[in-house]
Amino acid sequence: MSPVPQRTADASGVTYALVVEEIRANGITSVELAEITGVRERQVQHWAAGSSKPRDASRERLTDVYYVINQLRDVYRPEGVEIWLHARNRDLSGRRPIDLLRSGEFSPVLEAVERLTHGAMD
Repeated sequence: MSPVPQRTADASGVTYALVVEEIRANGITSVELAEITGVRERQVQHWAAGSSKPRDASRERLTDVYYVINQLRDVYRPEGVEIWLHARNRDLSGRRPIDLLRSGEFSPVLEAVERLTHGAMD
């Protein structure tokens, strides 16, 4: 019987499997993450299992989503992060952040997150 892979960060740092796990723990499904990163859901499952790594544009989008999640976690609990991502947002002209991420429009979402997190720190 093979040992179960370690799912917590250790001295070696963050892994793509942990990145996917953190994103999914904060309300983005594997299907949504696949749409955002431009891959099939099965590929997201491979990343989560640690059997492959994202490359090129999918890696950039994955790490951008991870950044958004971590910034939102400074303000909200996981359920609040999920709600913020899926609700219409006044700062985004009534658009849903998740829809913008799906269409590759990361800049407006990142700017809204920055405004939110800096406002929370003031």
